[in-house]
Amino acid sequence: MLSVHTCPIAALGGKKTGGMNVYIRDLARELGNRNIHVDIFTRCEAKDTAEVKRLGPNVNVIHIPSGPAKALDPINIYPHLDEFTANVLVYAEKNQVKYDLIHAHYWLSGLVGLKLKQQWHIPLLQTFHTLGKVKETFMPNHQEPLTRLASEKTLVQTVDHILAFTPEEQQHLVSLYSTLPKKISLIPPGIDTNRFKPIPQAEAKAHLGISKDQQLLLFVGRLDPIKGIETLLQALALLENACDCHEVCLAIIGGDEAPNDYEGKVKQLAKDLGIHNITTFLGSREQKVLPYYYSAADMTIVPSSHESFGLVALESMACGTPVVASKVGGLQYLIKDHQTGLLVESQQPKALMEAIHSLITDPTLAEKLGQSAHLHAQNYSWKIITPQILSLYNSLLRN
Repeated sequence: MLSVHTCPIAALGGKKTGGMNVYIRDLARELGNRNIHVDIFTRCEAKDTAEVKRLGPNVNVIHIPSGPAKALDPINIYPHLDEFTANVLVYAEKNQVKYDLIHAHYWLSGLVGLKLKQQWHIPLLQTFHTLGKVKETFMPNHQEPLTRLASEKTLVQTVDHILAFTPEEQQHLVSLYSTLPKKISLIPPGIDTNRFKPIPQAEAKAHLGISKDQQLLLFVGRLDPIKGIETLLQALALLENACDCHEVCLAIIGGDEAPNDYEGKVKQLAKDLGIHNITTFLGSREQKVLPYYYSAADMTIVPSSHESFGLVALESMACGTPVVASKVGGLQYLIKDHQTGLLVESQQPKALMEAIHSLITDPTLAEKLGQSAHLHAQNYSWKIITPQILSLYNSLLRN
């Protein structure tokens, strides 16, 4: 596996760490538990990082020198891809490892995968996670680097196969990138249903030190404009004006260790809106603690402008906590409106506020949605998803 720009064992919630990291890490573990050897190659971001870290049975994360040993934005990693590729080849030769298949994640990894495919004469499977043209569509004032757009166009034409997460991603690959439909397989991400499962709310709140009387709204994710945090804060301000919400608070999980400009912007917005006293920025949290937060929450809110899949929503659903989410991307396939959660138009604070208010004031509805969400999430257990991915791998090896 190739995950050039972000390490699957990095702390979650940062600028570059989110659902993709969880997906790669969990899939690799599932494969390792099935006696499949997986090496995940990622870029070394610190001089004192061990070359090889064990992720689980049969799974290694290998940190490859490539440019300066520090965190870089994806586009600034691009000039160092040849060095990354060369060092992967050196590692494989030194350790006398022969691989059967390459699974590349994100466009930077795909470019490395193309070179390795030529050297090793093995199939290359590509998962994009996000697409540049799609990001531009849903963030009108945002322009992706031309290098990325050109690279993605090259990749869809030259990789052996593409794994997409949702019907929408499949459609975008065909309509925006002229990908042949037969070149795409549709398999959603899985979830660890042993980890993400309901915990009694009182127990979860006690574990976290949250008052049992407090109604908790939860946001989990990167602090990034596409995640819709500004819309959420505006909705919370409307909620406070519309009703007596002295027992309602919002917990925001996510953010880098060193706060960035955008984090400062949303914290200032909370102050400007007069809701800083009921809004808590908790920073990143380890994944093993997240089930307690989901279970303590009355709802999880996913107000993104776009989501390629929406893993946070699925984690919350698996814990039996209803989700209020934007009707975009993978979220519109994952959540059945008024059955397993509530869907609202994105970037509409009033609509979001009304959906939140309906769950606060109707605990019976919230409980019903949470129970249905938990049952629906079981369809995404890795026990169900992993065999589908293995079947795809095997079909590529046969061709």
